[in-house]
Amino acid sequence: MDYKQLQFFLAVCEAQSFRNAAARCYVSQQAISKSLSNLEQELGVQLFVRNQNGVALTEAGQQLEKLARPHLNQRDEILRQMRSFHSKQQLHIGYFMGFLQELPPHFFPQFQEFHPEVQLHYHSYTDTEHSRCYRNYDCDLVITTSPLTSSDFIELAHSESSIGVILSCDHSLAKKNVLTTEDLKTVPLITLNTENRSQARLLECLQAKGLTIDSFLSDGELASDLLQKGFVSFYAGKESSLAENECFRPLSDLQLQWEFFIYGKRSHRITSLQRELIQQILSAVSPH
Repeated sequence: MDYKQLQFFLAVCEAQSFRNAAARCYVSQQAISKSLSNLEQELGVQLFVRNQNGVALTEAGQQLEKLARPHLNQRDEILRQMRSFHSKQQLHIGYFMGFLQELPPHFFPQFQEFHPEVQLHYHSYTDTEHSRCYRNYDCDLVITTSPLTSSDFIELAHSESSIGVILSCDHSLAKKNVLTTEDLKTVPLITLNTENRSQARLLECLQAKGLTIDSFLSDGELASDLLQKGFVSFYAGKESSLAENECFRPLSDLQLQWEFFIYGKRSHRITSLQRELIQQILSAVSPH
């Protein structure tokens, strides 16, 4: 018993005629008759009886109709959903590791929920020049902290935010509203372990001012633990994203910006949905 036999069987049930069922299924009446004859032999029951109006279901036929219809409906729904999935717009997003910490919780799932017509795919990479060169080729959008050198991509957005520091609210330096790099010379400093233009400029500037970075971190939980132990971390994100016991302080003598870029494939047309996503990302990561 296969799908085609059940399809023919239900067609005859609805049309109450082998001829009309054959026309509805775009096959010959002989093909319908042979298929259902094989089905009756396989099941060992008679499904139809002929009458003056065409054919009618036997008791066994009525039972098979009850069983077969939900089965075929379920199969058709599976096929519909799978075809719908493949017909969706596919959007591949490349982003550097750690980027999701910059966004509000459930940012991408919520965007997906509002746009069921698109299927999002995610590709994370370490934030190094080497990985930016080879990991993003198949992505529609690339989110990075350094300019892409590949001619395959075009810059779609560029955002900057001032680099300051975060520290525990109980830290002695938290009493000041604005700090200087001179204030940081007596405290242990940490920053993210990443390779980008903003980070390189920060390290060069700190070295010129005689400051030493004790640790390089990418683990948010460990960073929070160290802040409570008196460490100070460089930061350029939203103040609203900080824990309740953490605070942000600008550095008056450190005029550096953390850069943020979004690129698109040069050969692809930028869709309205991609523009909407870009705008939401920029709004989410903006410190203001």
